[in-house]
Amino acid sequence: MVDPAPAAGGAAASATRAALLTREGRALVERLTPWDEARALATLAAVRREPGWAEHPDVVAAAAGQARLRTRAAARFPGPPRWWTEDGLQQATRPEVAQRHAARFAAAGVSEVADLGCGAGSDALALAQAGLAVLAVDRDPAALWAVAATAADLDLPVATRLADVTGPSHWWNADPSRDAAGCFVDPGRRAGRARLAAPEAWSPPWSWLVGLAERVPATGAKVAPGIDHALLPDGVQVEWTSVAGDLVEAALWWGPLRAGPARRIATVLRGSGTAQLDDAAGVPRPPVGPVAAWLVEPDAAVIRAGLVGVLAARINGHLLDPRIAYVATDTRPQLGAFGARYAVLDMVPFGRKPMRAWLRGHGYGDVVVKKRGVAVVPEQLRAALRLGGDGPVATLVLTRTDAGPLALLVEPVPGPHAPDPRAASRAPLERPGSGSDGGGRAQGDARPRP
Repeated sequence: MVDPAPAAGGAAASATRAALLTREGRALVERLTPWDEARALATLAAVRREPGWAEHPDVVAAAAGQARLRTRAAARFPGPPRWWTEDGLQQATRPEVAQRHAARFAAAGVSEVADLGCGAGSDALALAQAGLAVLAVDRDPAALWAVAATAADLDLPVATRLADVTGPSHWWNADPSRDAAGCFVDPGRRAGRARLAAPEAWSPPWSWLVGLAERVPATGAKVAPGIDHALLPDGVQVEWTSVAGDLVEAALWWGPLRAGPARRIATVLRGSGTAQLDDAAGVPRPPVGPVAAWLVEPDAAVIRAGLVGVLAARINGHLLDPRIAYVATDTRPQLGAFGARYAVLDMVPFGRKPMRAWLRGHGYGDVVVKKRGVAVVPEQLRAALRLGGDGPVATLVLTRTDAGPLALLVEPVPGPHAPDPRAASRAPLERPGSGSDGGGRAQGDARPRP
């Protein structure tokens, strides 16, 4: 069992956090969860009038903060409730991804892991659940309190240390030859609400992380998925991971933590399934060609990993533009989880007025806009088109080619057993869209999230 109180921190803050872990404090957090922001002022005022809490406004505020964070975390972190900090939740590794991190260390024969910059502890908890000895290190007392309190609730043996991970006395800096030991690093990549794009501005900085990997062979790290490929040192394996279409991280694996010969891997997690694409056999340069019967939007992990060429070769496809990650093919693409596919129904005039006239003339009542490589804001375009009525919803893909901008009318074909739409693409379009999955009225930019 772990002592849920960190060894250091301001006395008042430590006392407030300790009060949350009492029976009364836990009950208050549970009562306030799920948090209703619309009733926040009234809820807090009512609790502060209660005899047991009237003299402890700091504990009430802290309980409300935990209720807010737990409510935000509920979808991404199902299961037993956890203790959080604001920064810890923003950067926390999803449980299914953290389990994959822990499996890398276990498969490599590592028995002891230092989680450096542990935050709220998603990776530390997963490592402990995998049976590894874990030391969670952070310079934020609140973060250490959160991971220790959650570990105590789950009866997981996680040791904590309040420290700067770059300090010279730590074993990973002073005695890197430690047997069966490894490090996992999740550098802080935020300053307040702002993301830190420059890796050397991370905490710890990029140069220190690369040096750590030279000292401790079994080193892994979670970094921003938009990291510049040119920064990646020789010998590291990089894995970009998406969960249900949301690109969540790039993970770096050195030494015994590498899995196979590939340097770049795209891992796609959807439901209970896992699919991977890699560069072990090389990355062919895809040809560029015209609009075809099918259009494929690769998963964001595939795009960030630079593996669009591998996917294009797999489905016998080509690019519409060498700089844009849309793949066209005349044969029905068997994608698995590696992207979304669309049947191309027609080409639409580009520009608001001709586009509006075309859509109205073909009876459409609304539009979903997907775009890549063009300066269009989907919601603004949808409003400017001023469609209406009971007609079907058109799905438009806006992109660019060397010949100029391009607008395509497409139909999502999500399932592996959907009918072949090529005959329908040549049919009259007075009532288009039949058989489409519809979806919402508007979608944002289809480009991968940074």
